[in-house]
Amino acid sequence: MKKIFIILTKSPTLLSRSIGWITKDEYTHSSISFNSTIQPMYSAGRKYAFSMFPASLKVEPLDKSFYKYFNKSKMGIYYIEVSDQAYYKTKEYVETMVAKRLPFNAIGLLLCKTKIDYPRKGRFFCSEFVSTALQQSGEIEIIKKPNLFRPEDFLKIKGIKFVYKGIIKDAVGRDFKDLLPKEEDNQ
Repeated sequence: MKKIFIILTKSPTLLSRSIGWITKDEYTHSSISFNSTIQPMYSAGRKYAFSMFPASLKVEPLDKSFYKYFNKSKMGIYYIEVSDQAYYKTKEYVETMVAKRLPFNAIGLLLCKTKIDYPRKGRFFCSEFVSTALQQSGEIEIIKKPNLFRPEDFLKIKGIKFVYKGIIKDAVGRDFKDLLPKEEDNQ
């Protein structure tokens, strides 16, 4: 069995504060990673730390750009165990989509918060992208349509397990393998 890591965060940006105010959720952003160092992380996010646009699918380093400036942001790390085949299928999907640098789905983000079902092909907001990627595994049941998926919804997925809760700067350069159950260490 392999692990797919889901990283949930909440930053002090205007967008994150607005989403949190509307949803009352603990987390407002989600990313996906395929190893216990949670690097690289992948998601739909901003290109520049202090500007919401432009934004697209991208690799999100914890020690550069956005997370370097907002390193006191709240973070939760979780994982889901899947077969080797599902792991590699999901990872390939994520890497292929990120390489395309598909644009951010700003309209979808707004509509998700109002629970309006309006999927937009070839565009993603963070939790829409991560939930779509998890669906690609063929083993993880997503509880609602990806374009209506919020970061908090990941905590409701069957089989998700807690790893860490803290702030981003304490996660930089860390391998979370030591927090995983010993009999499950595989990465």
